[in-house]
Formats: sequence, structure tokens, C-alpha cells
Amino acid sequence: MATDNTPTIDEFRPVVLAVLADGKVRGFRELCELVADAAGLTAETRGERLDSGQMRYRHRIGWACSTMTKARLLDRPKQAMYQITPDGLTVARRNLPIYTGKDLAEWEAWREYQSEVAARRSADDTPAGAVPEIEQDADPVEAIAARSRDFNAQVETDLRKRLQENSPEFFEKAVIDLLWAMGYGGDYGEKQHVGRSGDGGIDGIIHQDALGLTNVYIQAKRYADTNKVGEPEIRNFIGSLDAQGANLGVFITTSSFLDRAKGTAAGYRHGRIVLIDGIRLTKLMLTYGVGVEKAHEFTLFSVDEDYFEEDMQ
Repeated sequence: MATDNTPTIDEFRPVVLAVLADGKVRGFRELCELVADAAGLTAETRGERLDSGQMRYRHRIGWACSTMTKARLLDRPKQAMYQITPDGLTVARRNLPIYTGKDLAEWEAWREYQSEVAARRSADDTPAGAVPEIEQDADPVEAIAARSRDFNAQVETDLRKRLQENSPEFFEKAVIDLLWAMGYGGDYGEKQHVGRSGDGGIDGIIHQDALGLTNVYIQAKRYADTNKVGEPEIRNFIGSLDAQGANLGVFITTSSFLDRAKGTAAGYRHGRIVLIDGIRLTKLMLTYGVGVEKAHEFTLFSVDEDYFEEDMQ
């Protein structure tokens, strides 16, 4: 087993906060070196690498920053840039030697994040709440599959928050890209982004054939969690579909739908309206590779029994 003298993620969190306590915005690379200096890491420890080749201390500092950003102890004003928040300063002033995932639960943002991850696990028929420790004699394939589902549930949760943080126009384009990736454009279709002021309640159109004889009309609402889609929005969308002479509509939101909104969509008599909430949206984005990239890949080997089968004749 490779030597591991690198501080844990829990040990790195207070150091990161201490380094950023001056309020300055710092890039990730600069931050890693300042944290390594503050933690007194030796050259040997800084040279420790993961099997992937990544520096172990940078990897763990990255996770420390990521989790504290989700808890809103850190802010990320730009990509790979970090700045401490007032809540982060509150923790920094405690001069703690360690700050764990359980400690993060004192912050509502972290509790909400964990709640959504748990809901996603539950939807995948995996136990909600904290991921149980894998038994020592557990099937390695099942163990890896369980950890993969947990990791991807976190990615889906992060993805939904990123969609909420970007502009409405970005979100409209993202959902059009998703439906296109799902194959709704067929072999000769076209996609069109029409979302703008006075768009008549239509943000995008997927033309499913070269002549535009069959179209899917899209409404996209980049809503905060507290702003759920209600019946009025669905009725407005129905009016927009009727004005277009359309019978296929997809209403996508980063939040969720109230029951009356679901009932109104289900009762649409002139065609069909599909509702996609933030949970389902980000699952589909992972499935069809929209807004995400493959981060890790592992290969498991088994003995080739055919190779060892001797000719008994």
C-alpha cells in the first residue's frame, strides 16, 4: 500500500478557511500551495500521488473546497476561484483542528444538499441517508456499483445547482441540448432556441423531421427550490401550444411541480405534455452525457477460464 501521510479532507477544511480568512479571492492552484504551507506538508508528502497520478494533497483540498462551497462556507465567484463567506469566517474563528462532514450539518445549505442526495439514492432503490460502510467480505463489484451510484447522485445534485446559478437563457439552451441528445430530432430534424421577451411562452422547438411536420415545443423555467411550477404556468403553456396548433410539449424546471400543475398537464386533451422536474432532469443529463464528462473509469479483471481449458483429447 502506498504511503499516506497527507491530512484528511476533514483536517484540510479548517486550514483552507484559515488561509482564506483574509477575504481575498484565490485560484485553486495558489490556494493548494498556501494550504500545504500552512499545514506544514513536507516535500515527500506533497509528492504522494493517487493511482490516477493526481497529487493526493491537491485532491483532498479540492474535496474540502467542494464540500464547503456546497455548505456556503466558501463562494466560487469564478471557475476554480474561491473566497470565504461570512459563515466560513464564523468557522475559521473557532481555530478548529478538524471539521467533519457531520460538523457541516450545522449549516442549512449542507443539510439541503444531503437531503437531495439521499432522495436521489432512494429513487434508485438504494438506502437513503448516509451510505453504509461496505462489508469487508462484500462482493467488490456490488461495492463499486454502490459507491458509483452515490458519487453520481452527488454529481446530479451539483449539476442542478449549477443550472440554477446560470442565466435563464443558458438553461433554455441546456434543455434543448438534452432533448436533442435524447434523439428527439431524429435523423433529419432541427433544434431551435426561441426563448426571448415576447416569445409566446415557447423557449425552444425540436423539429422532428426535415419538413417540420412534427414538432416538440419546450418551456424551460430556471426556478429556485422555493418557487415551484403551479397551475397558471401550465395553463399559459397550454395556451402557447394551442396558438401554435401543436400537440406535443415538454415543460422542464430546475425545481418541481405542484400537484395541481401535474393534474392540469395530465388533463390536456389536444395532445400530450411531459413534465420534467429538476431531479429527473439531471438524471437524464447524466444518462445522455449533457453538461457532464466521464471523470473516472475502473477496469476489473477475471480469470479467462477458456484460456486455462486444456485439450483433453
